[in-house]
Amino acid sequence: MISFVDIIFLTLLVVFIISRLYGIFGTHGSEKNIKVVVKSLDKESEEKLVENITKIIKETSKNNKIAEIDGNNLSDTEKDLIKIPSFDKERFLQGACRVFELVLSAFGSGNIETVKGLMNKKVADALNDVISFRKENKITAEIEFIGFDKTEIKNVKLLKNSVKIVVEFNSEQINILKDVKGNVLEGDENFVQKITDIWTFERSLNAKNNNWVLVSTKKNS
Repeated sequence: MISFVDIIFLTLLVVFIISRLYGIFGTHGSEKNIKVVVKSLDKESEEKLVENITKIIKETSKNNKIAEIDGNNLSDTEKDLIKIPSFDKERFLQGACRVFELVLSAFGSGNIETVKGLMNKKVADALNDVISFRKENKITAEIEFIGFDKTEIKNVKLLKNSVKIVVEFNSEQINILKDVKGNVLEGDENFVQKITDIWTFERSLNAKNNNWVLVSTKKNS
């Protein structure tokens, strides 16, 4: 009769060997291979070990099949995301949401100097033009960001030396424009707007600095 320590050692050995056999041969004949490896065990221990490991292999095979089906059913956008070097979808979306909040806050306060490093010149100039118009007409803006309803990657554009990702932000905000006397020109402080913004971020594939830059903003009516 083998000891408990021997059983533990043989179990680990079997798992290692079966993992190698599975990689080479697949699931066919796996149970037979298990029985050959554990023939030194007593009958009861052998049957129990064979049963447990066979169950694990079958579950692994099932999970691998599901993963394979899901991979085949990836959308074009998801397939393009996989091609981006060192890309983490969740981390990217978290960063994009943070940029959205920072830019929105800076735009509302009428000073985007603190966030100019997050965008290209075209976007910065467009936002400054709106800010300048409001200042010239003595209009003040009040923006209260409530939160995101949904954030989703809508499109990926793989270019020669860069990649662009289009993100749709569905958020809740309170937007008010007031004149010099404090009269409300647009918006309602008691009304929460559901707003959809389409922003495009770009990153170079060759540069040492792989930071994403905001290159386009627009409202989705």
